[in-house]
Amino acid sequence: MIMNKIEFWLMNNPVRALIQKYEAKRMREMTDFHGGEVLEIGCGQGVGTQLIDNLFSPKKITAIDLDPKMVSRAKSKVNIKHATFEQGDVAALPYQDNQFDAIFDFGILHHVPNWKDAIQELHRVLKPRGEVILEDLSIESFQLPVLGWALRILLDHPYKSMYSREEFYRYVGEAGFKVSKKKQNPFWFNMVLTKN
Repeated sequence: MIMNKIEFWLMNNPVRALIQKYEAKRMREMTDFHGGEVLEIGCGQGVGTQLIDNLFSPKKITAIDLDPKMVSRAKSKVNIKHATFEQGDVAALPYQDNQFDAIFDFGILHHVPNWKDAIQELHRVLKPRGEVILEDLSIESFQLPVLGWALRILLDHPYKSMYSREEFYRYVGEAGFKVSKKKQNPFWFNMVLTKN
């Protein structure tokens, strides 16, 4: 899904970058992963890509975003020799089976109307025993009084097809992942999924 103007601004400002920095540190605490070839879904302007490089020391980063404007921004802002930025749809990834050692998600899956297809694709391109390291939201985030309701009015999200937390937890197991770690707060959750 391409973001509307309000969400574009919300995702491309210093506050969001600080939130990503906080989340990346939480992700680092939840896994021992380092090195290897990684995929970042929904790279935006590349803040997450830089954090992944700094905290996880991958050998190669492939960062994708559905919006070509975001890919262009990331290419102009991030200078990592072993990172490539590409336009791509997480529900139809153009990569080989078992290609990546880890996949990172900084709040992207709740944007995807066909999120089950995206989970299947992540499983397909991840190596056995590889990890999906994520922070994301669920429909419950947008049902919280005041902030959740305000965001629901302002943002164009696929609310009718968005998963609940329990639905997400159940489906990742059905798709062949083991939930290795899980942390949640009222607004978002962090997980490490390991491919069986």
